[in-house]
Parts: sequence; C-alpha cells; structure tokens
Amino acid sequence: MTSFIPRQVGDDVTRAIVASTEYDNATVVNYLHNLWSVRQERQAFLAALPKPFLQALVTLVSGAGGVAAFASEVAALPTRSVARYVHLLTRDPGRDVTLATLAQSEVVADGYLPQALKLGAVTIDEQGRTAVSNAVDIQFGPVTSGSVETVVSVTHVALVLKATDDKSRVLSVIELAEPFGLRVGESVSIKAAALKCGVM
Repeated sequence: MTSFIPRQVGDDVTRAIVASTEYDNATVVNYLHNLWSVRQERQAFLAALPKPFLQALVTLVSGAGGVAAFASEVAALPTRSVARYVHLLTRDPGRDVTLATLAQSEVVADGYLPQALKLGAVTIDEQGRTAVSNAVDIQFGPVTSGSVETVVSVTHVALVLKATDDKSRVLSVIELAEPFGLRVGESVSIKAAALKCGVM
C-alpha cells in the first residue's frame, strides 16, 4: 500500500504525530518542547515561525504582568484530546482532501462506520525511515440492506485525526494494493499491520 500526506498537514507535525504509538496532544507538546530545549533545534524551530509572531510574543511577555500574565493565559487554554479513525473510500480523494470533502469519496452504506485505529510499535528500516502500522484487525460492517445493492469497490483508506478543538484533519490517504468489494450482509476487515504509514 502507498500513502500520501494531504497538503494541509505540516511535515514536522506529521512526523510527531505518525512516529508515535499514541499520538495525542501530549505527543505534539513533547515534540515541540524537545525542539525548544535543544539549542540547535530551537533555532530551526524559531526560523520556521513567522518573525512578526515572535516579535509580538516578545512584546506581550515584556508588557504589563510580563511572563506571569502570559503563563496565566497559557494555563487557561483547554486540554485538547484526539482520536484516530480509518475511513473506507471508493476513489482517490486527491491531495487537497480535507475532513469536509472526505465524504465525497467515502463509502455510503447502512452498517458502515469509520473505525477506531490502534497503532502498533514504531519501526525504523535500514534506510532510517520511520513507519507505523495498525496493531489489530480493523473490522467494518456488517453492511445491511439499504444504499448498497450489490458491491461497492473500496480503493483507498483515509487515516483521520479527530480533535475536541475542531481542528480535526485527514492525516494520510493510502491506496490499497488490491481494491476489495464490500457486499450487503458481509463484514470486511483490514488485517493487523496491513496499513503502514511512514514519514521520510
């Protein structure tokens, strides 16, 4: 199976999310914290941010209340929780796919629902490429009578991150090596380790 990362996902954040068995808010926070705590990485991190934003941040911290006021605002931010799901698609949604447009390519059938994704251990191959796969079988269905009369051909799957702060996104779209048919009265499953998503 091959995959691509939609344009809406940044490389660094994608690396933090995919290269973890439990990618959640804490994973991203720890990733950014590590960048900040190592001086060489910190410079690269700062260089990736808009300079006017950094200057505005310095002005804020230097103003009335200083660091204490800024720390209070940070502490007031709500905790962000996320969940991962796999969606079955009937066609390639394209690299500009978003959560809003994903439904245009998704299976429509009574009994079909996106399923939760549990990731296994991260692996690194001899070329240093990091990858992670589904830890357990992912079952869809059974499809009941309704909008599917015969067979729906599933050609792609989408990995989706759903967050409580309404910043959900499509993380990756994977083309199946062999499309499979989804029939009324049947369940289908993606075997453990069959979905592999990697970041160069």
